[in-house]
Amino acid sequence: MITKKSNLPLVFVDIETTGSSAYHDRVLEVAAIRFESGRVTARINQLIDPGRPIPAFITGLTGIAEADIWQAPSFLALSDDFLKLMEGEAIFLAHNVWFDYRFLREEFRRLAIDFVPALACTVKLSRHFYPHQPSHRLDAVIERHGITVTDRHRALGDAQALVDFYEILIAEHGDAIVREALQARRPMAYQR
Repeated sequence: MITKKSNLPLVFVDIETTGSSAYHDRVLEVAAIRFESGRVTARINQLIDPGRPIPAFITGLTGIAEADIWQAPSFLALSDDFLKLMEGEAIFLAHNVWFDYRFLREEFRRLAIDFVPALACTVKLSRHFYPHQPSHRLDAVIERHGITVTDRHRALGDAQALVDFYEILIAEHGDAIVREALQARRPMAYQR
């Protein structure tokens, strides 16, 4: 577990992908929101050319079509900006963090970059603070807390919902208690 994490920046991440396998599918959209000293200080929101067709199911879920990515950059063009957002030992937070992390780790691996940030999961935060709730899926968290999401199943809309959820937790429980519950951990050695 990462110690002295109370003042480390947080980066709330959400991605959209061409499928569910980090090893066979690719990142289609990335949003990352850096949160430090109680406020948002930077953000990235970028469509990515995945270098492969977008399945109809994914277009139906996200609304992202082939025409949307014709002029989109590759992940390489975004990689430096993303790494800058993660500077200062920032904690990488996502809902079901391993899904987002594995995809981004694979994208960085393809660029010969070892991406191993401290990870924390907003699903675990929801379970920790609301153990009696029947569901901790993002839709349930959004509904339970009355979070307004303008673009559900798009990376920026979902990442902003995570920031809003985190701010609700701070308002209800205090920053120190929420930070302690993060339980950020650095992944072990690279695994497929």
